[in-house]
Amino acid sequence: MRATLHQLKIFQQVAFFKSYSIAANKLNLTQPAVSIQIKQLEDNLGLPLFEKIGKQVFLTSAGKEFSTFCIDIFSRIDNMDMKLSAMKGQLEGDFYLAAVTSAKYFTPHLLGAFHKLYPKVSLFLDVVNRSQIIQRLKNNDIDLVIMGLVPEDLPLTCYPIIDNPIVITASPTHPLATQKNIPLSELLNYDFIFREQGSGTRKAFEDFLLSNQVKLSPSMVLGSSETIKQAVMADLGISVLSRHSITLELATHNLVELDIQGFPLMRSWYLVHHESKCLSPAAQAFVDLILHEQETVASLCNRFLETQFISQ
Repeated sequence: MRATLHQLKIFQQVAFFKSYSIAANKLNLTQPAVSIQIKQLEDNLGLPLFEKIGKQVFLTSAGKEFSTFCIDIFSRIDNMDMKLSAMKGQLEGDFYLAAVTSAKYFTPHLLGAFHKLYPKVSLFLDVVNRSQIIQRLKNNDIDLVIMGLVPEDLPLTCYPIIDNPIVITASPTHPLATQKNIPLSELLNYDFIFREQGSGTRKAFEDFLLSNQVKLSPSMVLGSSETIKQAVMADLGISVLSRHSITLELATHNLVELDIQGFPLMRSWYLVHHESKCLSPAAQAFVDLILHEQETVASLCNRFLETQFISQ
């Protein structure tokens, strides 16, 4: 195959943006220059990589396979650069981490500890919901992810890192706010706000309801922990959330944790990657930090929790 790295880089940009003009702009090239390079690449391969339907650009079957190949090639080049920099005594390169929305409250503290050890590594954090995390694991296009509920149908390597208590929360003025040892069935008498489908917290809660033969229908479905917190504070209903996401609201008495039988649901946060993924030196260094410094990780997260209780 006669293809240059320059052509592969151009192909990647067109494949990512599904646009010759946007790729040209990102690469500081003219659109005709991009088109010529893609045409030469396709001629060398003997297969079309893109097809145009109307005004939209799509990858062909060959293009999709070639995209996977390019991701692997550039990943290996990045790993080589990192390994060479590590041999010179200083780890450098890019590190991409994704976290589910409920983990965004403590993940930056973990990255902060990592940055102190490896200041020349460029950090990229993407916060998305569980279904998007799963898609990125399937695509193998992220170094590592932090999530609570790990899918069982994917070949994944996962490491438990810290506890993830899931609690039921309400406004301080809610009728259940001051009650103790509340039966789970009592929730049926009140409006309940659910996270969107794809949320790990929602799935953990629904699995718990199913195991206790309780069928609870949502009065409202909202798309983020932040929106749910505001709705619960507005007394629109009660909801289930990770305790990590409401520490400030509990501390300032804008929310209360209800004393429901069987709660909190004790789960774990996991550090996850695809089983077949070859971790970059930066990603491996992050795994080593988290696993070999468990006391440090726990201390960082406890410090995060403590700093939220500013009013106590």
